[in-house]
Amino acid sequence: MQYKITKDEAYNAQRPHHIFNVNVIVTHLAAPYVILELARGSSLPFIIVPIVSGLVIFYLYSQSKKTIAGESWFTAAHWTLAWRRGRNLLLSYATAIVVFTVASLLGSLFGGGLMMNDFSEEGSSTSIVEKIGTFFAAIVIFFTVLYNFLQTGISVYDAGKGIVDEKIEEFVPRDENSNIEIPEDEKTV
Repeated sequence: MQYKITKDEAYNAQRPHHIFNVNVIVTHLAAPYVILELARGSSLPFIIVPIVSGLVIFYLYSQSKKTIAGESWFTAAHWTLAWRRGRNLLLSYATAIVVFTVASLLGSLFGGGLMMNDFSEEGSSTSIVEKIGTFFAAIVIFFTVLYNFLQTGISVYDAGKGIVDEKIEEFVPRDENSNIEIPEDEKTV
């Protein structure tokens, strides 16, 4: 639905989406490269990614609760939308951690001849089951990040035009002080 908004409301509604996308870019593009260089074959330091990203998502959550109480309905709806996308990312982290843990346990139980060279300076090796589990855990996060990154980019555009999905009313109910809906014949999109 499209609503009548001010320039300040448009700016404030775009902000949570920008925060979400910067979080994704820094924690999922820049940080893993640095971790790969510093970790020397170990996948354990990758736990830093969901921790840092989770802190940013917690910020989105706390701001969405604060915004619902204080700012315009339209701005609160976009903060809530960004938080809900962050929640999806947190669920993908939890899924990936479970997959990685199960693969690590299976790898340690059935290591034997199923080992793969880590290509590290020490010449160590890791169970191939653990390597495959790590791959599947990364795939879960990759597709969740990709989908939410694209959706958030669309939301930045929508916020600037006064648009938000009407399903958000389920989480941020409209009241008498909410933004006025623009009738179908006056829409400018």
